[in-house]
Amino acid sequence: MVKGILLAFLAFAVFAWGDAVVKEIGHGLDPFEVTFFGYLIPLLLSPVFMKSGDRIVDLVRWNRPWLMGLRVFLIAATTPFSVMAFRSLPFAEAFALLFLMPSLVTVLSIFVLKEHVRWRRGLAVCAAFIGVLIIVRPGFKEFLPGHLAALATALCAAGGVITGRMIGHTEKRFTLIGTVFLATTVLAGLLMIPGFAWPTAQQWVLLLSFAATAFVAQALFIIATLYAPADRLGAAQYSQILWALAIGALFFDEWPDALALVGIFIVVAAGLFIFAREQTLKRGQPRTDTPAEAVPAGTAAPPAQG
Repeated sequence: MVKGILLAFLAFAVFAWGDAVVKEIGHGLDPFEVTFFGYLIPLLLSPVFMKSGDRIVDLVRWNRPWLMGLRVFLIAATTPFSVMAFRSLPFAEAFALLFLMPSLVTVLSIFVLKEHVRWRRGLAVCAAFIGVLIIVRPGFKEFLPGHLAALATALCAAGGVITGRMIGHTEKRFTLIGTVFLATTVLAGLLMIPGFAWPTAQQWVLLLSFAATAFVAQALFIIATLYAPADRLGAAQYSQILWALAIGALFFDEWPDALALVGIFIVVAAGLFIFAREQTLKRGQPRTDTPAEAVPAGTAAPPAQG
């Protein structure tokens, strides 16, 4: 268990540094181009996740095609949106908005899965949205496209979690992992065509670094799930906010003001509370390891944990 948790913390640290690389690329390349090259290499290396009986054709052979298609699209959209967010927002502020995802999962579970949410989690969801308002401060500070992109990332990631729960055990783990790489590469590849520009030597180094973090972080998280149940590892993702604060301050000279720090704290605390409550409610229930929730929803976005 301890080894799995440590590997999860390491995986999310790599995710955070990958996001820092995205921010360093800046505005020199189209966000879809950054996403395409960042996921092309992980796609080519994805067969390493295959187990006995898996085939490459499993990437497109789905048992529940409509649900898988929706899940694939939602998760594929998270990375381009998050790239847009990191390019235009302070690092920690972007992360805080992305961590609205657990609250959005709770809201969607009410309307889509018809789940009953008790008042404690309901209050946590309200607190998370208040935290977002404190961070964004509409009417008092400039509302940037990056804010919308970050919120869209959180919403798409939450949708990916909900569809993953609906899919359950009907798809192979390699299918769930590989389709993330495949769909993200294809979607970004098509959308990058109008704004394509050949990367410079320095940009190539950064793009390859981004690709490396995307693959290594996914691999580390998958290995972590071999030592600990995936639903126990979700809290480790909140360590990313500490990385974001440190990286933003040391490398990008970004120092959140007092109100922003208060908003960040509220959003993260609400997300952790929701996670803890869900773990409490799961106690006493039959133990299952849902493969659809064992796969992070791509780098530059919070993993799709239930």
